Amino acid sequence: MLHNHIFYKTKFGRIRDYSSERKLIIDVVRKLRNLKKGKKSNWEDAIEWHLKYANLYGESVLALTITLTPSGCDWARKGGCTMCGEFEGSEKRHLLISNPQFHISQFASAIGKSEIWEAAQKEKKPISWLRINQEGNFTNPKEMNYKAQEAILRLAVRLDGIKRITIESRPQYLSENIVKNLENLFKDSKVELEIGMGVEAKNEVIRNVCVNKKGSNRLFINTVILLKKYNILPLAYITLKPPFLSEKEAIDEAVETAHFVKEIGFSRISLEPICIHSYTLVEALSKTGDYKVPWLWSVIEVIKRCKDISNILGIGGIGYYPIPKNYAHNYCTGNVDCNQSCTYAIMEYNKTREIKVFAELSCKCKVIWQCEYKQEVLPSSLKERINEQLMRVESLLYDYSKGEIEENEVFRNQRLIAFGSQ
Repeated sequence: MLHNHIFYKTKFGRIRDYSSERKLIIDVVRKLRNLKKGKKSNWEDAIEWHLKYANLYGESVLALTITLTPSGCDWARKGGCTMCGEFEGSEKRHLLISNPQFHISQFASAIGKSEIWEAAQKEKKPISWLRINQEGNFTNPKEMNYKAQEAILRLAVRLDGIKRITIESRPQYLSENIVKNLENLFKDSKVELEIGMGVEAKNEVIRNVCVNKKGSNRLFINTVILLKKYNILPLAYITLKPPFLSEKEAIDEAVETAHFVKEIGFSRISLEPICIHSYTLVEALSKTGDYKVPWLWSVIEVIKRCKDISNILGIGGIGYYPIPKNYAHNYCTGNVDCNQSCTYAIMEYNKTREIKVFAELSCKCKVIWQCEYKQEVLPSSLKERINEQLMRVESLLYDYSKGEIEENEVFRNQRLIAFGSQ
């Protein structure tokens, strides 16, 4: 039974109260996006693959992620999310969309890499989970040709040992006809299909204004119902520390969102601590001193407060593409840096879902974090914060560094074996 309060006015007001702020955010985000053009890419190869440990129904398994050359997120062309680095895509965008053979070739080439299967052999575990990314929406024909979508999934379900396949899409691209067709591709395969969606936050002001991700709670509720109708598993991505929020507000919102998505029927949750990517609003706010990535202590605090749903809650943001400039970390000031021990504990949690892995962690910097966490709210209202911080960002746009355009001109062709994620 859903609680009616999820549709009521939030503590930050209603989305319509922020119409001018939303316009400002979209304008600034577009200006930042326009500083960066499509990257050069080799259409024959996926831009990255990595092999990780994951937790599948309580069992530690190997998960293979293949990231295909992206055509660029269609939502980003309308402004896009304030923290997301997955926006510009390849300069071959129109070629990739119009000709399905390119993405099909990339996928087939990636799964044929001998080093992937040799790495799995060394771990003495089969690859049970396949995640297919392309920096956007798999089911949107404006980002991936429909024939490529179908061919890739038909190939994927026939891979020996695969028990689950995960793709990503905004709920706006999941009509009943699309979902029904996806179910047909998996029928009689004994392979689960999971679709990840960026819920980001339960609070609709935070989701639609601070993150600039269009979508209501009702939309996510209806999409979960639709996916389950066709035996597809819904995965929720939630963010930790969207811009304009204090550390405490961010932690409280992540905890509330995790329980909300569990309540409305999501089968799995991935907590995504925000990282800093080039030419995003979050990066610009970090340059003005108005944003810093969340503490790892905050990540751990969220997990501890969600111990009742730890069986479906994992932690993302470790070892994924595109490579961020700055990850969530603790701001250590002493001789001993606790980031490594905290990261290892998070990785161990992702494997086991045991809260006890955090029990022995300690550091002097935790006292600093606790003082920051106890700060109830920032001194100004959310509307005031947004306007003040955007004004500072606007002042630096004219001199915004363009040095990284040349540095990042070509997609990194990473081949990672990064064990320990979710």
